[in-house]
Amino acid sequence: MTMPMHGRAQALPPQSRESAETAHSGIREIANLALLTPGAIRLEVGQPDFPTPAHVGEAAKRAIDDNWTFYTETQGLLSLREALVAKLARVNGVAATPDRITCGIGGVGVLAAAFAALVEAGDEVLLPDPAWPNFRIMCAWTHARGKSYRCPQEAGFQPDLEHLESSITPHTKLIVVNSPNNPTGVVWSRSSLERIAELAQRRGIWLLSDECYDQILMDGRPLSPASFAPDAPIVSGFTFSKTYAMTGWRLGYAVAPAPVIDTMAKVLESMCSCPPTISQKAAEAALAGPQDCVAEMNAAYRRRRDLVAGILRAHGLLTALPEGAFYIMADITPSGMPSREFALSLLRERAVAVAPGSAFGAVAAGAVRVSLASSDDQLREGVSRLCAFVRKCAEARG
Repeated sequence: MTMPMHGRAQALPPQSRESAETAHSGIREIANLALLTPGAIRLEVGQPDFPTPAHVGEAAKRAIDDNWTFYTETQGLLSLREALVAKLARVNGVAATPDRITCGIGGVGVLAAAFAALVEAGDEVLLPDPAWPNFRIMCAWTHARGKSYRCPQEAGFQPDLEHLESSITPHTKLIVVNSPNNPTGVVWSRSSLERIAELAQRRGIWLLSDECYDQILMDGRPLSPASFAPDAPIVSGFTFSKTYAMTGWRLGYAVAPAPVIDTMAKVLESMCSCPPTISQKAAEAALAGPQDCVAEMNAAYRRRRDLVAGILRAHGLLTALPEGAFYIMADITPSGMPSREFALSLLRERAVAVAPGSAFGAVAAGAVRVSLASSDDQLREGVSRLCAFVRKCAEARG
């Protein structure tokens, strides 16, 4: 039977309401507009401005020549997972075996797979505030309820543990932690992470530790909850994107109890079959090759942090000095503008793109996130324009 064709478009069947009504990331909103702004200084996206190390690219070229262009195990090549066992022990102090590791499409891929493996409709997920906005989107498509626990600026953006514990209900299924933190760059204290891990274990709640910036450290060493709470119910997520400037290679990995990894592998099998084989061979080279590139990038981020912090401090706009990741928060409350409106106006009037703090939650609503993954000159000029714009707005308020 031939279906009749009409000139008027027919209404589509309903979508998933939770997913359809969830807002896009506020970071991406600014990034998309920045692409349309000639000469914009791009300080909004968390992407290293360094090229992927040469030995990593060469390994990928060899992989193509050697015909590493086929499917692998969903969890990733055994040789890569064995290399990750060694990395986790050496860098993070986490004991693992290959069956407790799965790779995925970037850090976001493994974190999303963890949500799908652990969370059901009606469950509650406790998210830090401020937090990476994608966690809210993950709550939407798992039909879970995201609830915030405060990491207040007056406490140096460290988690408010009393507020966290008081937020737990019988429906709480998952607690998310993130250190080094996006967007603040703050490294959470060992005592805070220990207490959260103990709380998760005592209350029978899963802990998802986002450690995608584990090796981007300006001060101190990485702190992985699984290293000092090996028996707690923890899933830890990592990525090659930040450490080795491999954002476009799309490869991340997670370590968790073997039954959870098995469930995550089922999710990943339905999403991507397996991670890109060429990227996996490049990742093996990243782990086995010289690590000078990591130290060099960290040194650059440290220098840029000090540069930007000095400018913000001179204008009274520094919120906290970051210790990791490559972000710094600028206080824009003197402008009298909500952070989204401020970010849009700054891009329109001064051609500088920054991420609005409101994209990350209520705590950062009076700030904007500046990415240090840009050149010294771009940061100096962009942050100077930001400070001048705050001053102009403040003066206009009288």
